[in-house]
Amino acid sequence: MTKKKLIVVIVLFLIGLTGLRFLWIGIHPLPVPLKALQGVLDLRGTPFPDDKIYSLGGEWELYPGTLLAPTSRTHTVISPETKRSYIHVPGSWKEAMKQDHGAYSYATYRLKILTEQPEQRIGMIFPKINSSSVLYVNGKTVGHSGFPAEKAQEYTARAVPYPVFFNTVNGEAELILQVADFDTDSGGILRPVLFGNDQTIHKERLLTIGMELAVCIVLLLHAAYAVILYLIIPRQKVLLYFTLMVTFATISILSDDDRLLMLWLPISNGWSLKLLRLAYLGTFFFMLHLARQLLFPNERLKWLRVLSIITSLFAGLLITVPSSSVLFSVLSYQYGHLLLSLAIGIFIIIYKSFIRNEEGTIFLLLAITSIISSTIWGSVKNNTELGLSFYPFDLIFAFLAFATFWFRRFFWNAAHTAKLAESLQRAIKQKDDFLANTSHELQNPLHGIINIAEAVLSSDKSTLHKQNAEDLKLLITVGRRMSLLLNDLLDLSQLRESNIQLKLQSLHIQSAASGVVDMLRFMTGEKPIALKMDIPQNFPNVIGDEKRIIQILFNLLQNAVKYTEKGTVSVYADIHQQTARIHIMDTGIGMDQETQRRVFDPYEQGDSSMTAMGGGIGLGLSICKELVQLHGGSLSVVSSPHEGSVFTFTLQLADEPSGMVVNNDVFLPEAGEAAPVLNAQVQDQSRGHSDRMSKSRVLAVDDDPVNLKILTALLADDYDIKTVTTGQGALLLLDEESWDLVISDVMMPVMSGYELTRRIRERFLVTELPVLLLTARNQPQDIYSGFVSGANDYVSKPVNAMELRMRVRFLTEMKQSVSRQLRVEAAYLQAQIQPHFLFNTLNSISALASFDTGRMSELIDAFSSYLRLSFNFLNAEPLVPFERELELVEAYLYIEKERFENRLEIAWSLDPDLHFLLPPLTIQPLVENAVRHGILNRAKGGRVEISVRQLGEGTEVTIADNGIGISAELLAELLTGPPEPERGIGLQNTHKRLMRMYGRGLTIDSTVLKGTVVSFIIPLSKSEASPGAMPKNT
Repeated sequence: MTKKKLIVVIVLFLIGLTGLRFLWIGIHPLPVPLKALQGVLDLRGTPFPDDKIYSLGGEWELYPGTLLAPTSRTHTVISPETKRSYIHVPGSWKEAMKQDHGAYSYATYRLKILTEQPEQRIGMIFPKINSSSVLYVNGKTVGHSGFPAEKAQEYTARAVPYPVFFNTVNGEAELILQVADFDTDSGGILRPVLFGNDQTIHKERLLTIGMELAVCIVLLLHAAYAVILYLIIPRQKVLLYFTLMVTFATISILSDDDRLLMLWLPISNGWSLKLLRLAYLGTFFFMLHLARQLLFPNERLKWLRVLSIITSLFAGLLITVPSSSVLFSVLSYQYGHLLLSLAIGIFIIIYKSFIRNEEGTIFLLLAITSIISSTIWGSVKNNTELGLSFYPFDLIFAFLAFATFWFRRFFWNAAHTAKLAESLQRAIKQKDDFLANTSHELQNPLHGIINIAEAVLSSDKSTLHKQNAEDLKLLITVGRRMSLLLNDLLDLSQLRESNIQLKLQSLHIQSAASGVVDMLRFMTGEKPIALKMDIPQNFPNVIGDEKRIIQILFNLLQNAVKYTEKGTVSVYADIHQQTARIHIMDTGIGMDQETQRRVFDPYEQGDSSMTAMGGGIGLGLSICKELVQLHGGSLSVVSSPHEGSVFTFTLQLADEPSGMVVNNDVFLPEAGEAAPVLNAQVQDQSRGHSDRMSKSRVLAVDDDPVNLKILTALLADDYDIKTVTTGQGALLLLDEESWDLVISDVMMPVMSGYELTRRIRERFLVTELPVLLLTARNQPQDIYSGFVSGANDYVSKPVNAMELRMRVRFLTEMKQSVSRQLRVEAAYLQAQIQPHFLFNTLNSISALASFDTGRMSELIDAFSSYLRLSFNFLNAEPLVPFERELELVEAYLYIEKERFENRLEIAWSLDPDLHFLLPPLTIQPLVENAVRHGILNRAKGGRVEISVRQLGEGTEVTIADNGIGISAELLAELLTGPPEPERGIGLQNTHKRLMRMYGRGLTIDSTVLKGTVVSFIIPLSKSEASPGAMPKNT
């Protein structure tokens, strides 16, 4: 809009305001002037009474320096000495009071009214009279404002308009108005006195007060919503300035005209004058700052600063200076100039904004135009005898213009914000897509870096410098952490696009928590942190997606571990209002309130001083919250700095008992068109495999009976499968029976799959008893934890049946292949008869032939038995009868006894009725080792004792000698060191086979130069009797 158009608009608007003002005057006419002459108002012969409002003026009697005492008669007796003059009303008495007697501060007005009717009801409204007045009609008090007196110490100042109503007596009424003013220099009746019949005056009074109250209510409503908005948005100074402007405007209305505020509150006359000036001053002052804050919020205006300082000092002087002082009069004189300066400042700001084409500035110009119009008409009202009544519409239009500006700006801002929000959403979408694509693209090179670093670390570990090795370990750790961050970015992208579908089922929260706690035990490094899981075994099932629940627990626990240098991280749960609450508590660094408020926002980490030690980009907790909300729960935190934190999330309880909800997605049928053909081929191969050898034994461990039933249904045709629901139960079965494979779920209560695997690895090598883990997630940290604990392989849920069968088949065939290899190795070692043993035996037979043919025959029989048993194909079988093993030992010892005679002493201790099975070539290699390496290395020989006895737990076999013994260093490497002949290949093979089959191998106790004791136990459950001859006792 151009300047010319602006001027035209403002002029037209001002004309419109003026026209509306005149229209109001036409509807609500100005009071009709009514003049008194020489103190008498003669209404006889006039149309009074009528419905008009009159402005009573003219000549009133004035008695300066005298407060006439009224009488009950219509004619007050006045002393001849009392000075009388006539004064024009309305007008100041200043000049009249100075005549003859100097300045007076009190006087009496007197007026006689004559009416046509003997008793006429009359109403009058006296304006505010400086500074106190009391009205007597026919000797009776009918109204007052304050209490006049002849001394300043005795009078009460109070200048408030008041109505009076009275009746004429015999057509006459005498008005005596006592006035006193010791505070101002312009006392007397300064404004018109409204006159009319009682009903008309009463209506006028109600209309004026009603208008004032209506405008005040409108203004206060604006102030109320501005206060509410300011409490919601405390940093918005615009709302504060608007509230103060409206408040001061309301005070100015209530302090002017009818001065309603003084009627409601006990405010002195002096303070009412101060309050009125401060109200107008505050209105213009805060209007100026409101305009500046709206239009130039970021600019510093020096002239505005100077004007604000002057206004503040002026307001301070108004408050502190007494209202009766000369300085207050000076301030009152300068008051109008300051208001004018503020108004000009407001106009300058709005005009500058208009020149800059600020949106909606024209409405602010119209608002200031309305206020200027109201100010001009107010001046006309106060300085003329027109008797203008209160006119509310200029102020209403001003605030309507303000509201229009604000609403236009609000809607413009809303539209602009919507566009910005739309652009921001597009930018966020582009950012998420970029992060997701970048994360996906970075995965492969990152994994390549990690794999290369691990390969270098493992292959060149012996040649790497210690610091270089530590740097490679740090590189691998940082790479894995970055991999977790990339996975979080992918999850966040899926959550934003609502691509995550939950597979809800009834599950044990304690199982998931136990598995995650065990997983993190492998990842805490060397931190002195105790991880605890305190969820009771009988805690009810919850409804959730197992994979996502594990992710939530893992992220929360990992966060707790990250920010806990030492102490405890625990998981516990309770039930509150039929909802499960899971708590993750740590003793870490804690959080302040601001950090707690922002900790669940994406890419937020709170105060850097608290989170610098943790690293990351702040996605884990945000993902946790969204996943919990997808489950219909909530995630919250309670924390204090340096006192730790407690994260709590809620889940719905399952209605059905444990195990009653079948998760159809835990095991998937073979998918795709080729699945039936492939599955048939797998089953045919499995049956062929089963036909070629006995069924492999599989131990399945899962706390969910339904999953165990499905596993049994999938594998029972091809495998001898047994199920158990706890890790402890699985360990007991491993003690009692031999197994070819353990299939374990990762998430189980009390003992997780990770812990069970670790316990198994304490007894069995990965080739001796394979472990296949079933995990709900295939994240690197889950897989890493499984392999670190000792698992051979893993299958992610939902499990494909064909994939499961193939992995089970591979692991069981590997186990059986290793078992066959150990048995073949034992048979091969036994078949490798050393040449000198063969030659020495033949020489012994040849020597006996010359002098003792009977002994020669027995030696030939023993040698033939030894050869026959050593080369027997049964040596490759898993178990043989004890009698056969005993026969081989007896044949060997008979040969050695014939060769070394008194250097070898043999003792037997066998319990009667020994009938059990044991691995082939188990006792003979131990006896041979005792003879060759223990006894024969002594010049004088020694004693070998063979003991077989039945115990409560099984059958114990002991071979003891009093030979040279074994040193502690050699004993430590004898069973686990590299297979060197001088260390006893037979011992190592026997130990491995016993460990594989029974879970415990050889026990060796030796002392140098005192002898060696080697023993092992065949468990009772596997020491089943077999037919055959009883062993001999020697």
